[in-house]
Amino acid sequence: MSYEYAMSRVRDAIEKCDGNHLKAQRMLITWMEKDQSLLLGLMAPHIPSVVSFAVSHVLQPQRKVTVKKSAVDQTTNVFGAALVNSLKGAGGLSAQQFGAEEKRGSVNPPGKASKAHVDAMKILASKSKSGKGKK
Repeated sequence: MSYEYAMSRVRDAIEKCDGNHLKAQRMLITWMEKDQSLLLGLMAPHIPSVVSFAVSHVLQPQRKVTVKKSAVDQTTNVFGAALVNSLKGAGGLSAQQFGAEEKRGSVNPPGKASKAHVDAMKILASKSKSGKGKK
């Protein structure tokens, strides 16, 4: 009974939300807070897994996590501090300037193409003009 009731409430939520599944999910969660039979109908198939997870989680020994400082962490911290200072305006850079190129026009022009590349492009261009390259 509770499963059929839960599925009918799911259909009601989908209809009320015009098929929007995210809105229907939010509506069902709100309804579940007030309707115990809806909660039980939706959760009944999952209760053994939830209980198993809870028991195994409690039985696991508590692990103490130790954080080791490495050279990468120290470099990251220095970079992070420089980033924050730059965004605050300290260090001479404002937020608008941060990330901007230091010098406009500092990009190198493209290099010269090799003779083999130029020859290959000429062959491709001549085949496309003659129609031989088309399938």
